[in-house]
Amino acid sequence: MDQAPDTASIKKKLETIAERDNVPIIRAAERDLLLEAAEPVMPGRILEIGTAIGYSALLLAERFPSSEIDTIEVDPERHEIAVSAMKEAGMEDRVQCHLGDAADILKTLSGTYDFLYLDGPKGQYLRELMEIEPKLSPRAVICADNVLFRGLVRSSEPVAHRYRTLVMRLREYISYVEEKYNTVIYEEGDGLAVSSPKDIKR
Repeated sequence: MDQAPDTASIKKKLETIAERDNVPIIRAAERDLLLEAAEPVMPGRILEIGTAIGYSALLLAERFPSSEIDTIEVDPERHEIAVSAMKEAGMEDRVQCHLGDAADILKTLSGTYDFLYLDGPKGQYLRELMEIEPKLSPRAVICADNVLFRGLVRSSEPVAHRYRTLVMRLREYISYVEEKYNTVIYEEGDGLAVSSPKDIKR
């Protein structure tokens, strides 16, 4: 009888790679929040933008064993690590790792998603969400990581020039989801925004 893959050791391996190569993966403080946000909808289909090396996709696939996941990464090396991790975990049939720019990949995806996790380029969150919204199920939950960006997004202090556009776009994202959805921003880590439809009680 084949032995089930040891996902704990795979996650540990990914954590080691992330620390060694300075690859951003979801912070420990936010991992349970991410999974708890998806729990009420028990997602059948999940879309993630920003695979990195596959850590959060693995968390979601492990927690929701009936789900199918599409995850998008633009960096070829990180994409390859994620693909290898899914194969090692025996999840390659459920987790489709797409290589390319989200702006291009999103046009090729069909069907509806019950859970969306935004963790790619922060300045693109609002544009991506607006493009994906027609593909979200009526009960879909949306999570966006790093929305407070080092505390600058909610700070009244002047923002360094190199961060101004990013901070402005994250403020626009927050304004949009707070108006259109029931949105809670958890300040653990770098800020995780969880948005759900206004007519769905959580």
